[in-house]
Amino acid sequence: MALTRTSTSFGIQARLMLGITVVATMAVLAVGWYWTAHEEADQLRSLKERQDGMASLVARGFSGPLWNLDSSTVNNLLDAVMDDPEVYSIEVQGLGTAMRRERDQPPEHTQTLEFPITHRGPQDGAKAEVAGQVKLVFSREPVLSKVAQMRVFVAGLLAAVLAAVLLTSYLMIRRLVTRPVQRLGAMSRRVAEGELGVSVPIERADEIGALSDQFNAMSERLRASSVDVRQSEARYRSLFENATEGIFQADARGRVLGLNRALAHMLGFPSPAAALAHGRRLRHLVHIEKAEYRRIANALSRYRVLQQVPLRASARDGRELWIELSANVVPSSEDGRMRIEAMASDITQRQQAEQELTRHRDHLEELVTERTGELTEAKKRAEAASQSKSRFLATMSHEFRTPLNAILGFAQLLQMDETLPAAHRAKINLIRDSGDHLLGLISDVLDMASIEAGKVKLQPVALDLRALIEVACDAVRIRAEQKKLRFAVELDPALPLRVIADGQRLRQVLLNLLSNAVKFTDHGQTVLRVQCLERAPNEARLRFEVQDSGIGMTTEQVGRLFQAFEQVAEDSRRHGGTGLGLSISQELVRLMGGRIEVRSAPGQGSLFAFELKLDIVM
Repeated sequence: MALTRTSTSFGIQARLMLGITVVATMAVLAVGWYWTAHEEADQLRSLKERQDGMASLVARGFSGPLWNLDSSTVNNLLDAVMDDPEVYSIEVQGLGTAMRRERDQPPEHTQTLEFPITHRGPQDGAKAEVAGQVKLVFSREPVLSKVAQMRVFVAGLLAAVLAAVLLTSYLMIRRLVTRPVQRLGAMSRRVAEGELGVSVPIERADEIGALSDQFNAMSERLRASSVDVRQSEARYRSLFENATEGIFQADARGRVLGLNRALAHMLGFPSPAAALAHGRRLRHLVHIEKAEYRRIANALSRYRVLQQVPLRASARDGRELWIELSANVVPSSEDGRMRIEAMASDITQRQQAEQELTRHRDHLEELVTERTGELTEAKKRAEAASQSKSRFLATMSHEFRTPLNAILGFAQLLQMDETLPAAHRAKINLIRDSGDHLLGLISDVLDMASIEAGKVKLQPVALDLRALIEVACDAVRIRAEQKKLRFAVELDPALPLRVIADGQRLRQVLLNLLSNAVKFTDHGQTVLRVQCLERAPNEARLRFEVQDSGIGMTTEQVGRLFQAFEQVAEDSRRHGGTGLGLSISQELVRLMGGRIEVRSAPGQGSLFAFELKLDIVM
């Protein structure tokens, strides 16, 4: 309060007025001193000039009368000199006479001049002779009186000027500074009392106006910030009170500062007020084992944060609860003390479901173990049966082929008998074609069985690569010509002449790919392309490609292409096949160290390709 009174009694206006008064007084004093000093010097200089003039006049006027001893004239001249108010006295001595005049009142300030009076005769060249001696006493009182009057006048004038300056300054300061500042102060008090958004009118575009504008902007920003704070507080309060999860705040000693409705209901209280009325301690609101409570308190004190910690507790009505607690320690914005902010979720149903799930999982693991044992045994029996089947087929391949070869042999002999009628010859040709077809089917089945049984062994030998390719092409060239297809073979000039490979299996793969290309191509061409990608002195990497302009395949069909007994073509093109050719070819190429790749699109043909590394025979 003392500071407030001091500021009020000696405020901005008083300080400005004091400053202006000091400055104006100093200026007035300086002007007055200069003015009076200048005037006094002028008066004294004028007095000196008059004194010198009077002395010259006396010296000339008294020269003749003193030389001629004319007393009457001298007396008249003395009276004339005394008419000057600045002359106090005059004394003339000459040629045996002495005359004096003086005033009655003695002066306080006098100045004396003494000088001789000379006389020169009428003759030319006459020498000047002393006729007498004069003593003039001048009084400075008239001059000093004028100087004093001038000082009084200057002092009065400067005092009036100073008073006018101070009065004008006071009025200007009060109007331009004091009143605007008082309005800003009143506005500040209103803002401090909570009346945000108030403003003051801006009267002039000066510093006070700019300050007023800033005060108005500050008041508006405070109002907007207050609105935002109230809205944020309302949102927070709504979230706190209406949250589905339990939320509470507590101090460092475990006293509950506040909790929401969800937590109160979770603990068996009708409202937060009822819960706080029941007790302020956490242990009064919910029962937790001492060891568990101590463990949570120690962890929170050490780590200052807990994330989704499950707790077993009991509500006020005795219900068993499982609570998932997340808490952290934060400083209070009011007093800086630590407090606990926490969120609690009721996970009782989830915990019960997990326990039930654990029981089911344990039982399921027993069932899975039991079923796994059964499936393992069944798998072993199935694998044994499959291996037995494959071994049987592979072993019986000779027994399957021997009678069929005999049938085909006798059919071929009968075809060579020209004495048979045409009807018999046609039936024999049917027997031969059916036998060849059956032999192909049996060969495919036996090859697949041999592959599954792991009995297919490659027999690499030195062979003529170009001759092998030509033999494979001759077998399908006739069928291509019958369908009026262009059949082309493109061989890389860099192909080695002789290589080490299983000629029978390589020819089987090429023949299978070429046969399928011709089979599924109605117009256009079928091309076999063999390229040498890399070649070393003893080894070459070759790429075999079979490309056609046939019906093509979809991505889904390509995915099923190499499965055993799978035919992806339409029904009209499936006749006469087992669906094993490509599967067998893929396995054979894999045994040779490669893999058949396919690129195809419906209506755009297909490309089958594989790469092999073959040793070169020099």
